[in-house]
Amino acid sequence: MHTKSFVFFLGLLFFGFANAQKKEEVLLTVDGTPVYISEFKKVYLKNIDLVKDDSQKNIDEYLDLFVNYKLKLKEAKTLGLDQKKEYQKELSGYRKQLASGYLTDTRTSDALIKEAYDRSLERINASHILTMVKPTASPQDTLKAYNKIIEARNKVIDGANFGETAKSYSEDPSAAKNGGDLGWFSVFRMVYPFENEAFKTKIGDISQPFRTRFGYHIVKVNNREKSLGEVTVAHIMVATNEKRTEDQAKTRIEEINQQLNQGVSFASLAKEYSDDPSTAIDGGKIRRFGQGVLNSEKFEKTAFALQEKDELSQPIQTKYGWHIIKLIEKHPPKSFEEQKAELTSKVKRDSRSKLVTTSFMNSLKEKYEIARNENALQYFKQIIPDTISNQEWVIEENEDLNKELFSLKDQKITYQDFAEFLMNKRLRAGIRVDGDTFVEEMFTQFESTTLLEYYDEHLEDDNADFATVFNEYKDGLLLFDLMETKIWNVAKTDSAGLRQFYNTRKDEYVQAETYKIIKASSTRKDAIEQVKDLLKQQKPLEEIKRKVNTGDAVIVLFSEEDLIKGEHTFPKGFVGKKDGITITNEGNFITLIMVKEVVSSRVRKFEEIKGEVINDFQENMEKDWLAELRTKYPVKVDTRVLKKVKKELLK
Repeated sequence: MHTKSFVFFLGLLFFGFANAQKKEEVLLTVDGTPVYISEFKKVYLKNIDLVKDDSQKNIDEYLDLFVNYKLKLKEAKTLGLDQKKEYQKELSGYRKQLASGYLTDTRTSDALIKEAYDRSLERINASHILTMVKPTASPQDTLKAYNKIIEARNKVIDGANFGETAKSYSEDPSAAKNGGDLGWFSVFRMVYPFENEAFKTKIGDISQPFRTRFGYHIVKVNNREKSLGEVTVAHIMVATNEKRTEDQAKTRIEEINQQLNQGVSFASLAKEYSDDPSTAIDGGKIRRFGQGVLNSEKFEKTAFALQEKDELSQPIQTKYGWHIIKLIEKHPPKSFEEQKAELTSKVKRDSRSKLVTTSFMNSLKEKYEIARNENALQYFKQIIPDTISNQEWVIEENEDLNKELFSLKDQKITYQDFAEFLMNKRLRAGIRVDGDTFVEEMFTQFESTTLLEYYDEHLEDDNADFATVFNEYKDGLLLFDLMETKIWNVAKTDSAGLRQFYNTRKDEYVQAETYKIIKASSTRKDAIEQVKDLLKQQKPLEEIKRKVNTGDAVIVLFSEEDLIKGEHTFPKGFVGKKDGITITNEGNFITLIMVKEVVSSRVRKFEEIKGEVINDFQENMEKDWLAELRTKYPVKVDTRVLKKVKKELLK
């Protein structure tokens, strides 16, 4: 798993708490650099539930991993990897993306959150017509787009088919094919102004024209329905792939369905015959899901259509193969309190957060003690002509431009800064606006832009949450570059070393004894006995199938598999010899296993297991490398403090 996601996960495990250190006890030092007791305790407690390996929950083992991570970061910085242009470029891009979420008002109103919850309880099916117009479009272009949407709406109101009208009028590229049909959607799926109009419009009605950043729309609500909540189901899947045609898959799912109708346990059949390995081990159970989540609408609709616990669907076909679905539990929509935290987060990221941008800007003005400079506004209103849209104009250099407009802590913003902003924002000819209005609008933009830029530049100092997340990514990215340089690329290119590694450890790559088996399962003991007798007579498998499963009835399910010692679970009393037969009975489901062939253990060829050898090679290299780092950067652990940490963590 040599990916950035893996490294960033480690970053989440080990970083984010180095800021705002107080005077406190030092747990350890790495080459003289202190690591405080609070940092280790916080990362341990934060991540203990995420760690599945019990050995990593052991404090000593966890400390060892923590120290290794610190050593790698120390080495990365010693090698100057944090100064590489590629690293700095990617880090800069991530910071910009991350910071965008912090440059808005986080005090989202309860009204917006409650509105989002109420809308989450419904789904809407709608169609729309769009006439595109840019936010900066001229009045003429804006009026043209508006008149076009009015014309389209009037035609629909007068009886024209909405879909056909959309094909003629809509400038949404997809409308030519779908007639403006948007399908089903709920809260957060559309831009906020569109969502508002859709939820306010009644079924069958056509909205008045409204504007979004894309242009003018009208929306028709075709239908609306209450959310069905979530559902937990299990399924048995028979995949269609290079080894099984669609007809063969259909035949197999029908055989399994007959077994279910005869009372065979769903979980047993899923475990033995489902081609979805991630769910088969748990009797076919799928993690609960809601509407619009799965990649198969047909599967989803079938699952939600089931009403009673343990109810089974008929076999259905999706792009993945054939399925039989069993209802385990229906989950009604969550309460407002249960969803409030998630909804709050979504509202903050959504376009509706712009509704409180003014509040955010006011908070920045208060933070940096910015007052409206009326003298400056009057100065620029006097020198900017009212006819700015129809003439060329410039702001001549003069001493007044050195005056202070406002200050941001240690940074002075001057008249000159605003003058340059105005010159860059000169309006296009033909736009009707007077000089005073232009100055007012531009000053609001300039003030907001300047405040946001300053706040952005100082986010690490002003926002602890941002600093934590950014440092996690920064260190994770650095570790990825280090591992790629020192371990992963070497393992990929050192073919001679890789081959030598394999040759010196061949005894570690032995495939255990393997049993090639025939498996037959049924609820009928007499059928299994018949299969047993026919197998002893060494009848071909296809002939046995025809004799046991007569007509359309599938009495016995058959499969041919390999069982490998150490990799597979063997049934109790398994007879591991050629022609050996084992019969098990789980509930009313009887399974016969006959060994066709026993393949002795052997050393697997290098070409067969190259990927596994590379992984082992990398682990071995990393182990030796870490030993070198511990010599290069001495680690000293204060055993007295460690004892104290253990006592506190194990309470």
